[in-house]
Amino acid sequence: MTLRAVVDSLDGIPESLHSEYIEKDGKFYLDLDASLNNHTSLTPLATALATIKREKKTLTEKITALEARTVGLPEDFDPTKYADIVAELEAIKKDPNRDKDTEAKLQKERERYEQRLRDAENKRLADIKAKDDEIKERDDLIHTTLVDGGLTDALIKHGVAKEFMGATRALLRGSVKVRKDDDGKRHAVVDTDLGEVDIDKFVENWSKSDDGKPFVMPAKGGGGHGSGNGRGTEINPWAKDSFNLTSQGQIIKADRDKARRLMKAAGRTTAEIESVFAA
Repeated sequence: MTLRAVVDSLDGIPESLHSEYIEKDGKFYLDLDASLNNHTSLTPLATALATIKREKKTLTEKITALEARTVGLPEDFDPTKYADIVAELEAIKKDPNRDKDTEAKLQKERERYEQRLRDAENKRLADIKAKDDEIKERDDLIHTTLVDGGLTDALIKHGVAKEFMGATRALLRGSVKVRKDDDGKRHAVVDTDLGEVDIDKFVENWSKSDDGKPFVMPAKGGGGHGSGNGRGTEINPWAKDSFNLTSQGQIIKADRDKARRLMKAAGRTTAEIESVFAA
C-alpha cells in the first residue's frame, strides 16, 4: 500500500497507521520524522522528505523577502501559512497519485494570498506617490514663500518702485535658489561671481547696477531730478508717471543701449522697442 503524505481524511488509511498522522488545519500529515525508524516500508519516502524540506527552506527564504511588503494587509494574513501552502502545493504536484481536488484547493488558496500581496504592493506604491506629492507641494510652497517673500522685502528695502515690483520680482526670481542646511533649515540665496550671497545683498547690488537703476524710485527732495548718475536719481521718460517724448528723443539720440534699457524697465516689449529704432 502507498501512503500519502497529506490527506483530507483518514478514511481509507489502516487504523493501525492513524497514529502516524498529525492533524493540522483540517488536514492530516504523515509524521515521517517519527515513522521512518519504526516502519521500514516508509524508507523510500526519506529522500522525498529531505527534498521537500530543502525546497520548503528555499521557499521560506523567498517568502521572508516578501514579509516586508505585507504592511497594510489584513491582520489575519500569515506569511508562514502562505509558505506552508506553497511548499505543500509544490510537494503534491510531484506526487503522481495526488488528489486533484486538494491540489485545486491549495492552488486557489495560493492565488488568494498572492492577490492580497499584489493589492498590498499597489497600495504601498500609491501611498508612496501620495506622500511624494505632498512633500513636493510643501517644498514648492516653501520655495515660493522664501524666494518671492525675500525678493519683495529686499526690493522694497532698496527702493524699487511699486509699479515695477512684479516685473523685477519675475526678472530676478530665476537667479534665486533655496538651499537646505544639514539641520533642515532652508535659506534663499544667489550664486554670484564672488560666491553665495543672501537675497538682500543680491538685490542691493543689483539696484545699484545699470540694470537695476531704472527700476528704482527717484530720490525726493533737493536734487531729486539730478544728473542721473546717482542711485535713484534717473528719470525714466517711458514710465507712465514721468512720460516725456522730448527726453525720450534725446536719450535715443545720445545712447541707444540706455534707451532700450529704460523702455524695457517701463514695460515695453522687445517688438515695441525695436520698432522705435527701425522707424
